[in-house]
Amino acid sequence: MATEKARQVSTICFDALGTLLDPGHSFAHLESAFPSRGTEIGNLWRTKQIDYSRLRSMSGQYLDFDQITSDALVATFAQLAIPIRQSDIDAAMVAYQNCTMFPDAAQLLRTLHQPWAVVTNGNRKWIGPMLNSAGVEVSDSHLFTSDQVKTFKINAPLYQLGWEWAQDASKSTIAKEDVLFVSANQWDAIGATWFGFTACWVNRIDQSREHLRVRPKYEIRSLDELVAMDIVST
Repeated sequence: MATEKARQVSTICFDALGTLLDPGHSFAHLESAFPSRGTEIGNLWRTKQIDYSRLRSMSGQYLDFDQITSDALVATFAQLAIPIRQSDIDAAMVAYQNCTMFPDAAQLLRTLHQPWAVVTNGNRKWIGPMLNSAGVEVSDSHLFTSDQVKTFKINAPLYQLGWEWAQDASKSTIAKEDVLFVSANQWDAIGATWFGFTACWVNRIDQSREHLRVRPKYEIRSLDELVAMDIVST
């Protein structure tokens, strides 16, 4: 994992789901509701959720992320030959919305000195309450969501919202590389790299690297490492 020292960045943009918010509660619910199948359901659900967001981005058929998430779960149940009951869909969605904040995220946000924002595929009416209930204290002016641009990452418009905020939040003229984009989703960190940000992939579950002829500048296992590497100030 990354150990190099680096100059500090001016501002930070965080992804939400999987980066600040821990979806583990939804997996626990699925395991309780469908014994021995929770992980299988949860992993396929997440895959379809991301696939659906990409398909809709490519075709210009935007739909709010909570609806995409629900649709992805219905398709997951169908693929796994699990009877589709609305009560099961509703209960799983409630569990998903009850995400907690990762401990390393809570510690970092409590002490972070640089201006920071959240750039997420979630739609504001859905992700805002999730962040607030998990203890992520982000104001509306520092929260950038897919419904503002009617598309999803890794399309540029959502990163552009973060870039425009970063320029306003900085006290001097900055370049895109002065903005640190932090995500636990490798594809998101790669998208931010292509956009021009300095990207950090929080590889929480020791995934292998994709072969896309590009990689995020930093790869870490925990947000604690950002402080140790002297990228951010606390």
